[in-house]
Amino acid sequence: MFLEGFGEILANILTVNPELSGISSASSILDTSNYTFHAVTLGKDAEGYNFHAHSVSTVTYEGEDAIQYNNDSVIAINYINSAPYVSSYHPSGTHAEFSATYNSVPQFPAPNHTRLEMNSTKTTNASAFSGTAPDLGHYPNTWVDSSLSNAWTILGGFSPPSSAGKEYFITNSEGRTLASGVLSGMYNQYNLVDKNGYVKVSQVSGLDATLGTTQGAELSGGPVIYSSVNFNASLASVGLAVVPQRGDAVTLAMYGGVNHIGVYCLDIRAMLASGISPPYSWDALNNNSIYKLVSKVTFWDNLLDHEDNGSNSGLESGYNNSFLTNDGPTFTLKFNFL
Repeated sequence: MFLEGFGEILANILTVNPELSGISSASSILDTSNYTFHAVTLGKDAEGYNFHAHSVSTVTYEGEDAIQYNNDSVIAINYINSAPYVSSYHPSGTHAEFSATYNSVPQFPAPNHTRLEMNSTKTTNASAFSGTAPDLGHYPNTWVDSSLSNAWTILGGFSPPSSAGKEYFITNSEGRTLASGVLSGMYNQYNLVDKNGYVKVSQVSGLDATLGTTQGAELSGGPVIYSSVNFNASLASVGLAVVPQRGDAVTLAMYGGVNHIGVYCLDIRAMLASGISPPYSWDALNNNSIYKLVSKVTFWDNLLDHEDNGSNSGLESGYNNSFLTNDGPTFTLKFNFL
């Protein structure tokens, strides 16, 4: 749904002074690219940031003693240990295991929301590190933040680039390894997500609505805004394709999945007031963009829920031979402006 932030962006567009076009140092404020979608975030229920793979492992696994921060490996305990769930991670099992203390319901959208979860999403499991755990309302990307990287496996979110892949383990509640592998993701590999979890949007048009097998290349610039015959311009509609690929899909699933997708525009007024002038560039390490949440899509069910199902391909084959570890699912958001 569109939030009040979208109305504020429209008001900014309609009230910007057109006379700025005659001032060379300020004319770029009128550039239409400043006022389109610029970032997306992914999130889940607020309390989930202290459960799932966010929890510090307290069991012995693979014959090793448990190590604080999971020995720089991502570990999720599968509380549904019976077939066909062996190499999958089911958040519902964690929900049931901790039902007395864990409210796993995501916050449904309201027009005045300014973030995905209004309640705190600060992870309290990681206590002995130099940085301050973020409270953003969505998944952070602490991999690129040196003050938080030593607690990356607890704070969670997005996978490291392929050059720095990390192991993951799915264990049962006794510590027996059910599945394992090496994580590497697309968003950090292409420097598309900053430390606050804002994933850059690529301003691309003309793509077919079905992205197909080349989606990795097409989305290497970030989630894509596109138009095609499937989104008729005469109907004033546009599509936004979001694909958590490969290791990103695996880590997000192990940390509790995705229930929210947030869409953001630049808060031009706030940026100008802070002395940040266009043209604007993207820097994953030091991104100074100020964003305004304009749309929030929420699902009761986890979008990355999957399970083992024999030799079937797709989201029903666990992590050992899964669509999640290859291309990942494609979420297409359609916006109608009529």
